[in-house]
Amino acid sequence: MELEKIKAVSHNDYHGVKPETNQLKIEFKARKEYVFNPGTKEWEMEVFNDIIVADYPDSDTAVENYFEIMKIWEEALDSRKNK
Repeated sequence: MELEKIKAVSHNDYHGVKPETNQLKIEFKARKEYVFNPGTKEWEMEVFNDIIVADYPDSDTAVENYFEIMKIWEEALDSRKNK
């Protein structure tokens, strides 16, 4: 995973809502790619907003992983600034 392409990391923790969802979400900056459209027979630019969502069995595990990812991400950004 290219850490400089991450836009946001978030933890979704819903208590009292069934089914309870404990998710960690990583959103990436938009990327542009050219895709061939067979209908028009032309290449067209498309914008993709990739997201990774991981489900966890409980809130504690999700929060623990959230903090680990945030630490790694912040360290990578700091080391890039110091270059």
